Amino acid sequence: MVAGAQAMLATLWRGLGGADGDLARVTITGDRALPSPFAVTDLAAASIGAAGLAVSELIATTGAPAPPLTVDRTMASGWFRLPVGPSERVAGPPKTVHATPWMTEFATADGRWLRLQATFPTLRRRVAEALGVAPTPEAFAEVIRGGTADAVEAQLIAAGAAVAANRSIAEWRAHPQGQAVAQEPIRHFDERAPLASPERGWSPDPARPLAGIRVLDMTRVIAGPIATRFLASCGAEVLRLDVPGSDESSGMMGQGSDLMLGKRWAFLDLRAPGGRDRFLELVAKADVLVHGYRPGSLEALGIHRAMLDEARPDLVEVRLNAYGWTGPWRDRRGFDTLVQFSTGICDATSAWALEDPQHRLPLMVLGHAMDASRPRHLPVEAIDFGTAYQLAAAALRGLTHRVQTGRGSIAHLSLAKTAQILIDTGFVAAQAPITLPLDGPYDPLIRASPRGAVRQLAQPVAIQGCPLFWERPYEAAGASAPVWSVE
Repeated sequence: MVAGAQAMLATLWRGLGGADGDLARVTITGDRALPSPFAVTDLAAASIGAAGLAVSELIATTGAPAPPLTVDRTMASGWFRLPVGPSERVAGPPKTVHATPWMTEFATADGRWLRLQATFPTLRRRVAEALGVAPTPEAFAEVIRGGTADAVEAQLIAAGAAVAANRSIAEWRAHPQGQAVAQEPIRHFDERAPLASPERGWSPDPARPLAGIRVLDMTRVIAGPIATRFLASCGAEVLRLDVPGSDESSGMMGQGSDLMLGKRWAFLDLRAPGGRDRFLELVAKADVLVHGYRPGSLEALGIHRAMLDEARPDLVEVRLNAYGWTGPWRDRRGFDTLVQFSTGICDATSAWALEDPQHRLPLMVLGHAMDASRPRHLPVEAIDFGTAYQLAAAALRGLTHRVQTGRGSIAHLSLAKTAQILIDTGFVAAQAPITLPLDGPYDPLIRASPRGAVRQLAQPVAIQGCPLFWERPYEAAGASAPVWSVE
C-alpha cells in the first residue's frame, strides 16, 4: 500500500542522513503489489523514491526550489525485474529469464539446503576443487548431500566460493552476523578532510543535475551497476573499469546489456605496470567513485585511502559490501540470492506459501513458477535493486554535501542491511497482484541500441523539470579506453 511505501521511504531517507521535511515532496501512487509476504513493492518504490529525492535535494543547492517527485509503485516493481533493464525490442521476441544449474539449491544431510552461486567459471572451479569432484551440478550434489549445511558452507567459503546455508529469520537474528548487521546504520558516513584552499566548483543544472560529473564505476553484477546507471540517467559521465579477462567481462554479460546504459566500459588492470598510476589519474579527475570491494580488497591491490585522498581530496566515495561492514562475515562474498538465503527470507517465503497453498502457489521467483518444496526467493532480486538505488542516493547526497561544505566523503552500505529492513518491516497484507513483465506504459521515444530499435518502460520516478534518460546506448566490455571523454 502507499502508506507502507511512504513509511519505508522515511526509514531509508533518514538512514541516508536526509531530513524529514524533504519527505513531503514525494508522492507515491499505486495500489497493487508483487505477490510476496514481504513488502517488496514498497521497497521498490521507497528505494527509487530515495534516489529521486536525493536528486531533488541536489537541485535545491542551486537556489532553485527543490522539485517535487512522484513514484509509481507498479512501475517501480517493473524496473526491479530481471533480465536487468527496461528495454524491449520493437521487433522480435521479448527477453526471457533463463534458468541455470549454477544458481540453485542442493540438499544436505541434515535436511537443510545450500544455495550455490557459481555462474562464473572462477566460482565453479573453487567449488569443484574444494569438493574434489568434476565441475558438474550432479557431482556437486552427490558430495553436498553427504554433509551438513553448516559444514559444507564453511568448507566452500574457506575455498573462496559463494554459497549460503538456509536459515530462519530467528536463526539469522541470533547469529553473530545478524546481530552485527542489526547494529549497523543504513549508511555509514565519513567526511574527508577539508580542502586547504576550497574553491567554488561545480554546481548542478536543475534540468540535467549531474551534467559535468564524472563517476568511476568499479562495481559488478547488479546492485552497483544499477546505481551508476541511475547516475548516468541524471547526466553523469560514467566510466566502468574491469580487469581484462574477468569472468563478468568475458561471458555473456561482457557483450553489454541495459546495465550499461549511458556508460562507457574499459579495461584496466591495477596489478599491471602502470595500472595503478593510471587508476589514480582517473580518480584525480573523478567526482564520484563507486565500488564493491570487500574490506581490505582495494588495499590488496595497492590502493589505500591516503592515496585516494591525495589524488582527489574532495572525492565522493560509495562502497558496497554484501554482508555488512562489521561482524564475522564482513569479508564474505555474497549476492542478493545468497543474502536472502542467509537471512531467512527464503525460509519465510516458502513457509508463507505452504500456509495457504491454494492461493499462494505457485510462487513466482525471478520469472519462474516454483513450488515451496525448498526455501524460495522473492519474486525479484529486491535486495540488489533496493540497495542499488540507496547507493545512488548516497552518491547524490555526497555531492550535495560537497557543494555545501567543499568536503568529500565515504559512504558504506550493504545488501544485508537492506534485507534487514525488509525483514523488520514484517509481513504485509495481500494486495491485487502485479504480474511481470509489465506491458507498458513505455517512453514514447524509440531508441537505438546494439540490438536494434528498442522501447523502454516509462521511468518509475518523475522529478518535476528533470527528465531521466541516457544519452548513449550500452556497449561491450573493453569498447572504450580508460580515459575521461575530455582529459
